[in-house]
Amino acid sequence: MTPDEKSLFERRRRGRNWAILVALVGLALLFYLISMVRLVR
Repeated sequence: MTPDEKSLFERRRRGRNWAILVALVGLALLFYLISMVRLVR
């Protein structure tokens, strides 16, 4: 693997990691909001 390929691979992996992080935080926020709405009702 050339240094350019390795750099590209690491950049793509970092992008995927950020996407997974955003998705997990979004789901946690969604569950929190749903539980708050159910609690208030």
